[in-house]
Amino acid sequence: MTNFDPTIFDRILKKVESIPYGKVSTYGEISRKCGVKDARLVGFALASLKQSDHNVPWHRVLNRFGKISCRSPESMYVQKAILLKEGVTFNKKGGVDLKIYGS
Repeated sequence: MTNFDPTIFDRILKKVESIPYGKVSTYGEISRKCGVKDARLVGFALASLKQSDHNVPWHRVLNRFGKISCRSPESMYVQKAILLKEGVTFNKKGGVDLKIYGS
């Protein structure tokens, strides 16, 4: 079994907190910036958020294609609505142009 660094979620969440309003990042980009080899850990860290963690802009993290990762339809709708409110636009295929909106 591998050793798990208990501070990794804190590092990931701090990096997500640094994504500016109206910008997005990807799971992979966040993981690289945190020195994590597995982008899924970013998803696990975001999934661990509680309602009280409202200062973490989880909605600004997308998959490597600039799309919202599949979860419940409700959370995907909420994520898209928040991004649209921040001025992030989606193309006809449901993706965000990471060259324009990437942080």
